Amino acid sequence: AKPFIVSVPGYEGDIGSLFTVNELFWQPYIVFNLLPSEIASVTLKNLADPASSFTIENKRKKYTFSDSESILSGWDTTRIRRYISYFTLIPFESWALDISDSEKIKIESGTPLFRIRVKKSDGHEIILTLWEKLKDDINSKDTDRLWAKTDERDDLFVIRYFDVDPILKKKSYFFVE
Repeated sequence: AKPFIVSVPGYEGDIGSLFTVNELFWQPYIVFNLLPSEIASVTLKNLADPASSFTIENKRKKYTFSDSESILSGWDTTRIRRYISYFTLIPFESWALDISDSEKIKIESGTPLFRIRVKKSDGHEIILTLWEKLKDDINSKDTDRLWAKTDERDDLFVIRYFDVDPILKKKSYFFVE
């Protein structure tokens, strides 16, 4: 209803061509932006190595650490707290809007590498699923990036290992050697 006048110093072209109506491009490229106090539990399923999967629960600032079979003991509280703090900012690189529907179906029907379920204190859950990405030109594994998707949207996005690596820990990380 109200027009906005925008000026970019030094740009002589039509400024309207720089804008897109797709709301995905106007939102921050962030998967997780949670304070430790907002996290009730984190479950990491390592589908390539199921024995490395774990769950951390926060009940009134008391943590429990478990695997698929039982609650574990002997873990380092400092490492648990540090791990939970990594969820304060996990960004992603870009939306994967240029891939075809068939390629999207192929990616999503494949076995994911990881599935991370974060339950917030208010009961809301965010599930991040990560799949292996291949380099376009040589069809080999991309060691820098992954395909990703949350349960909140149907759109895939590209996330860098650099950004997501802090939360991709194995169960053994939490135990002092």
